[in-house]
Amino acid sequence: MKKNIAILLFASIIPTLFYAQNSIKLELNHIFRGQPLVYNQSFTDYQDRAVNFYPVRYYMSSIKITHDGGQVTPLTGIYILGEGNVTNYSIDSTYDITSIEKIAFDIGVDYDANHGNTSNWSASHPLGPKTPPMDWGWPAGYFFLILDGKVDNTGDGSPNLSFQLECFGDDLLRTIDPITFEEPITAINSEITLPLYVNIERWFKQMDFETIGIQHGSGAPNISVVDNTNAQNVFTTSPAETVNITTQLDELAFISVDYRMPYAPTLFYKLPKSNYSLSIIDMSGRRMVDEKNIGFEGNYFVKSELPTGIYFAIFTSEMGYQKSQQFIVTR
Repeated sequence: MKKNIAILLFASIIPTLFYAQNSIKLELNHIFRGQPLVYNQSFTDYQDRAVNFYPVRYYMSSIKITHDGGQVTPLTGIYILGEGNVTNYSIDSTYDITSIEKIAFDIGVDYDANHGNTSNWSASHPLGPKTPPMDWGWPAGYFFLILDGKVDNTGDGSPNLSFQLECFGDDLLRTIDPITFEEPITAINSEITLPLYVNIERWFKQMDFETIGIQHGSGAPNISVVDNTNAQNVFTTSPAETVNITTQLDELAFISVDYRMPYAPTLFYKLPKSNYSLSIIDMSGRRMVDEKNIGFEGNYFVKSELPTGIYFAIFTSEMGYQKSQQFIVTR
């Protein structure tokens, strides 16, 4: 009898032996009509007009993972701030998951978090204070989705007319249907990477860039764009159109400057994968800022109180690759 009990106990724990603690990473590839997104670079819309984007930002929440033969695990308390210039997002937890079949999530922020305060979170947390801000101010809540840019309405090939879709309000929270991967994604070196494509043009389905205008809030254009997230399958496991794979990495590298706080601009950047240092120098060549171990993609808020003037931000990789950008500080 004791022998039988021992066998049953051993059999009951065998399934757990096949599960390992793995971390999960999202790989969000932002594209417009199959082309990798580069801020302020011109793309061609469906009416053959030049259009560019800056910035593209959105929140993902209430993430659920279907894994290991149909089990469902909610990633409780996990929020992702998607940025058009960032591809890789690590989730700071590990899970008893070996392979993932589906992912589901909401675009936006749940009610309780949306009516909190950014000061309740650290600056490094997706819901913490951001520059430029990702909230309209307490208690109005967070911007669930921001799609800003310009379109050419003169026919000269240069985008000039601004459009802004900055969506906030509890009624704009949208649940995205589960996205099924063609094959289950398994762990490599204790990490499961989930690749998704973000087809930006699909957010604008049945919308005209020239007539969007400036839309902040939850009006009809804002409702249309968040509805398109699900209806038009913005998030997919393969690109909606063929991706141009001949583009050189350096052509996809960019640094874009946000001047919403002209006395302390923010650098949005995406560079070839490596570890970087950042130097900021003034027009006389004086080194004003030195930062080590800067990631290859992200946002850098110039916190130092630089006097009014012209500066150069220089990113240098461990292999010697450099990318620089001029910017202005106005006080």
